[in-house]
Formats: sequence, C-alpha cells, structure tokens
Amino acid sequence: MGRRESADGGARRALRVVLDLLFPGRCLVCGEWLPVQPDTDIPLCRPCRQSLVPIGGARCSRCGIALISEKDTCTRCREAEYAFDSNIALFPYSATARELIVKLKFEGRTRLAGLFAAFAAAVLESGDHAVPLVPVPCRPGRRAPDAVELVARRLRVDHGITIQRLLERRGGAQQKSLDFAQRKRNLGGMIHVARGGTPVPSQVVLFDDVFTTGATLDACARALRDGGCRSVLGLTLAIEE
Repeated sequence: MGRRESADGGARRALRVVLDLLFPGRCLVCGEWLPVQPDTDIPLCRPCRQSLVPIGGARCSRCGIALISEKDTCTRCREAEYAFDSNIALFPYSATARELIVKLKFEGRTRLAGLFAAFAAAVLESGDHAVPLVPVPCRPGRRAPDAVELVARRLRVDHGITIQRLLERRGGAQQKSLDFAQRKRNLGGMIHVARGGTPVPSQVVLFDDVFTTGATLDACARALRDGGCRSVLGLTLAIEE
C-alpha cells in the first residue's frame, strides 16, 4: 500500500469518527440523521418526538380511550365487566406511538424504554406515590426482552417508582386475533399471584404495554382481587382505537 492510499484511508476513518460524533444515529421513525443534542440517548428527531402526543381531552372512565361522541364511558366498556376500576392509556396505538412500541417490543430498541418511562412517570407522580406498580407478566418462553419489564425497570431506576412483581403467568396461546371473550377464556387460570412473594397490598396500579380488549388487565386484576387487593387501577402505554 502506497503512502497516498494509506493517507486516504486514514482520512476516511477520521471523517467517519467526526460524522459519528456530529451525527450519532438516525431517527427511528423517519430515518433522518440526528445531530448532537443533549437528549441523543433517545434516537428521535425533534419533529417525530413532537408528534408523540399523549391522549388528551375527554376519556372513557373505564379503559381510557379518547371519547368522540360518547359521554363518560365508551360503547365497549358499557358491555364489558372488567375487574379493574379504570385504566389510563398514554397514547393511541397508532402513528408514531405504535411504531415506537413495535420497535421496543420486537426490534430490541431498548433505549425507548426510558422515553415511555418518562411519560408514565408523569402520570404516576400526579397520584399517590405509595401505590406500587405491578407489571403484567409476559408469556413464559418469550425470547425478546419484555417491553413492560424494560419500562418498569426504568421507572424504578430513573423515577423512584415502587415496583412489585406480584403476578406469574403459566402460559396460554398468543392472543393477537382473539376477541375479549376468547382472550378471557384463553387466560383463565393462567395468571395468579406469585406464591411466597410480597403480600398483596390493598391498592395497586397494573402496568401493561397495549390495551387491546382489556382481557389481560382483567385477568390480572381478578388474580389480585382474589389475593386481597381492593382497588386495581390500570396504566398502559397505548390503547387500540
């Protein structure tokens, strides 16, 4: 290798180092290069971050979905008999929120856990600090890191939220294509209070990633109530509209 080729190679490596420092990655949503910013730990450009808007305005008093024409309770919740008292969903499961949750759950983008933890903490810190957060247990045998657990860890480490892993799950088939009644049957007896663990407190906040039909939160709430819990609230990252 000649001196010129060696010099060209060194220049290219130096250029890559400079570009990596100035542009540490691409936005996970739009793919634009990210300039150095104080919050580069979360790989989102400013416009995409601003498009991540929590649900506001009128909500269903049971599931937390945004209400359009209904009052107080959505049509779905008027017919469902949930064991939890109410749920707060941070985002609609669409657009930017959906894309980021999918990346967190299935593509190993674990840094996004901190982003969702910040939004969840804002809700939790506005209520009773003494109420512990109970993560919904994932199906046994899951290989990828569980999104609920990842966010729960960041809530504990970054925001001091009390986490109690009170529930265990024995199995059950995947539920993507099932309706509420089918999911409820599928989960029957699968979720229970962990034996020999922390005593069940009188009030908890159940934490899950996506509220689809409410069957998972319902099964967890029933197990907790059977264990002596009197009040079960829900908190989910998103809700399907």
